[in-house]
Amino acid sequence: MPTITAKTSSTEPAVLASSGGEALHAESTSSSVAAVAGFQLDTTDTSSGAGIYGEARGGGAAVAGLQTNPDGNGPGVYAEAQGNGAAVLGRQVNTSGNGAGVSAECLGNGHAISGVQMNPASPGAGSYAEHVAGLTAGFFRGNVIVTGDVSFPGADCAEEFIVKETSRAEPGTVMALIDSGELEPCETPYDKRVVGVVAGAGPLKSGIVMGRRHDRTRPRQPIALVGTAYCKVDAQDSPITVGSLLTSSSTPGHAIAANDPMRAFGAVLGKAMAPLASGLGLIPILITLQ
Repeated sequence: MPTITAKTSSTEPAVLASSGGEALHAESTSSSVAAVAGFQLDTTDTSSGAGIYGEARGGGAAVAGLQTNPDGNGPGVYAEAQGNGAAVLGRQVNTSGNGAGVSAECLGNGHAISGVQMNPASPGAGSYAEHVAGLTAGFFRGNVIVTGDVSFPGADCAEEFIVKETSRAEPGTVMALIDSGELEPCETPYDKRVVGVVAGAGPLKSGIVMGRRHDRTRPRQPIALVGTAYCKVDAQDSPITVGSLLTSSSTPGHAIAANDPMRAFGAVLGKAMAPLASGLGLIPILITLQ
């Protein structure tokens, strides 16, 4: 028989614990039973409760799971949902905090986080984490294995670079390397030092951003290197058509149609995905550095 049994038919918690230390501490000496198990058993379509819910309002993690047995194969955190709710929901709501919505570390053979959503008709996730105001939704130390699809709502793969002046490097700006290794808006036609476009212009956002640094002593901007991004273009001297190869322009931060193939080699930024007959504008381009 369980040492403690708590049931409720209302929406109130079956167990409520509050403490200046650990609100809940659970240990299990069993080889097959978890110290804490959370199950969401309501299989109705209206179900939205989580198997385990953790909320952090300070700098700590909403849920922290640690597997320290080097020979063990159990997960740091295991949660199972059989309704529409997430098996694990972690939310960090302190915009000045540095804690993660979900933080998991595994030092053995198991998974740091194992989330299973067992309702095939449910849109709920096995594990769900949400970030607020640029905070980390989830942090993993070690390898991550994905057996299904990985979906990125964004349209480009970007990398953060140090820029000379963030005020001039707004989204959509064409950037080029300078001798210091920093980036600045291009100002030379057919510049072979062209790197990419500052990500985030228009309705397109980055799907992946690499090279993020916590040290913000030097200004950094995500530069779209692969994929689709909106780019500032100059069609004052030559119209841009769909499929036009683009290169750097003398108009700061803008691209022009690369009509000279001899000069274009090594200076092509991408390919226009929309036309611009004249003037200055912002159009989507497929970034293909070559």
